[in-house]
Amino acid sequence: MSIICRWHICYCVLVLFNDIKTEEDIEKLKKQIIKDPVFSVRLESVRARMQYPKDGVRHTDTRGVAMRMPTKAEILALYRELVEEGVEPVNVLAERALRKLKTKSNSGIAVVSLLTKPFPCPGRCTYCPTEENMPKSYLSKEPAAARALMNDFDPYLQITNRLKALEMNGHPIDKIEMIVIGGTWSFYHPVYQEEFLIGCYRACNDYGTGDDSRTEKYMDRLAYLLLLQDRNERAKSRIIGLSIETRPDYITDFEIERLRALGVTKAEIGVQHLDDDVLKLTKRDMKIERVKTATEKLRNAGFKMVYHMMPNLPGSTKERDIAMFGELFSGEDFQPDMLKIYPCMVLEHSELYETWKKGDFTVWSDEELIEVMRGAKKFVPPYVRILRVYRDIPASYIKAGSTISNLRQVMDEDMKKNGWHCHCIRCREIREGEVNADDFTLSRIEYRTKTGTELFLSWENTKKRKLAAFTRLRLPDNNGNDAILPVLRGAALIRELHTYGRHTPIGGAGEQSQHVGFGRRLLAEVEHIAKDAGYTKLAVISGIGVREYYRKLGYRLEGTYMVKYFQ
Repeated sequence: MSIICRWHICYCVLVLFNDIKTEEDIEKLKKQIIKDPVFSVRLESVRARMQYPKDGVRHTDTRGVAMRMPTKAEILALYRELVEEGVEPVNVLAERALRKLKTKSNSGIAVVSLLTKPFPCPGRCTYCPTEENMPKSYLSKEPAAARALMNDFDPYLQITNRLKALEMNGHPIDKIEMIVIGGTWSFYHPVYQEEFLIGCYRACNDYGTGDDSRTEKYMDRLAYLLLLQDRNERAKSRIIGLSIETRPDYITDFEIERLRALGVTKAEIGVQHLDDDVLKLTKRDMKIERVKTATEKLRNAGFKMVYHMMPNLPGSTKERDIAMFGELFSGEDFQPDMLKIYPCMVLEHSELYETWKKGDFTVWSDEELIEVMRGAKKFVPPYVRILRVYRDIPASYIKAGSTISNLRQVMDEDMKKNGWHCHCIRCREIREGEVNADDFTLSRIEYRTKTGTELFLSWENTKKRKLAAFTRLRLPDNNGNDAILPVLRGAALIRELHTYGRHTPIGGAGEQSQHVGFGRRLLAEVEHIAKDAGYTKLAVISGIGVREYYRKLGYRLEGTYMVKYFQ
């Protein structure tokens, strides 16, 4: 390259990237690059080297720069190359602006969802679709399902391509919450479960290293899985949380032991409704008493819990569905930590579709759905996070039911219009905001369940309704001496410790909430509470990739928990 071209690049890049802060700035930048003869050639070179992930999204537009606007990922790749060459200085604001779908890492972690392969399902629920070559209730055009199908349900390929896509779009991929979906996990064969998770850990351990551990031989699956977990503590992509989906009636003492051996930290259970008559009518083949039992077993083993709830099921009413959400949090029976709300839709290849065609079932209008969601959200307390309010099913599948894919945004607009607030964690988390620790105070909420007391401690700016960090402390009755797992006897439990804010890589520094000491201060507070309450130790249901954090604070691995004894 000539001296003139080098000077041209140095001069233009500093001008181009120096003031990039907003979407408008990015659009102007794209046009400048297209018009610049040197940068258009450089961009073509970047494009030629980019390896797009096999993620279900087609990248078939091969037109030249003059014919096609660059994507954010391409601009970001160009920026990264120039930074690496020393031509362009690091610009955090530009990196943040170029990050696609910022909310994917605004909660402090990068979420990776992957599907298990199709297996028979023990349920016969009338609302669940059955599509050939897909796990029960999943449809091939749903985003995560499309990625899984594209990768032949191979966990290694699913994760590798997902991490590649996240990284390409500007997201840090060192702290991963892995969510395994598809069918009923606890019904799958144990051999498949172990091999599936071996693929997951291998993928995260290998990513960015150039290694391929799929060639490694092993005799004992569980022993090898433990080895992979140990490696993951120091990997580039560390699994800080592992979630599975299952039915409440499959939660037993043995299943809880097994889930912990596999590294599971969160259980998503299909509750759907709190009325036994509704469950019977929809062939759920389960009574609500099983939900209560499963919930308490999971909680006393330290698991975080997500309830899947489904308003507008046959046999229910708007009034009953709204009241149902109040019932979730009004007593000691339920009290989930998180919710996924999936309003019932009539989908082809389901028994409910035939019922609807006969005229025996009617779905709500959009206005009625918003009315129910408004009533439901008002019941949700500040210690609960609403993960979803709508399932991301393409409209082409929906034969009857709402197609408002941006329902959360619609609800936000409804709050502003009608002057009410949702108090859930997701509506209050700090996200991209800078944090002044002096503006936040320690808040405490205490509530009872059947066999213990829950404490929710959080750092909050009450004036701005913003939450920066929280922890869930469980104080089991009888000092935990009735625990299923011996390691938990005599222990208070930290079921969750989470700091919100922009995802900052491990070892990073800054003024975001992940780096002002909120987590350590919460730990110190719960240690004091547990010790004063008479417990001999504190046990954390830590994700594999967070163990090192707890070790630095005096915890040690005992069984599958990080434990600190009180002197």
